[in-house]
Amino acid sequence: MQWVIDRIEDGIAVLENTETEETLERPKKELPKGAKEGQVLTDDGVAGGALRIDKDETAARAARIRERFERLKGGG
Repeated sequence: MQWVIDRIEDGIAVLENTETEETLERPKKELPKGAKEGQVLTDDGVAGGALRIDKDETAARAARIRERFERLKGGG
């Protein structure tokens, strides 16, 4: 399952499921070291499983967002 870090406020991370758009909150200390807003996290599908940063999907998501932004600006 994949989650995007929507925001981190007061030590609480709000994660959004990329498929269902369900949100959940986790203490920031439970996130992988260096995790930040906008990154994609993957779990092993087991309840309570460890989250890890999916660098490839994070980069692909950022590229898609940049492309949309450029189209909206009229640059592509």
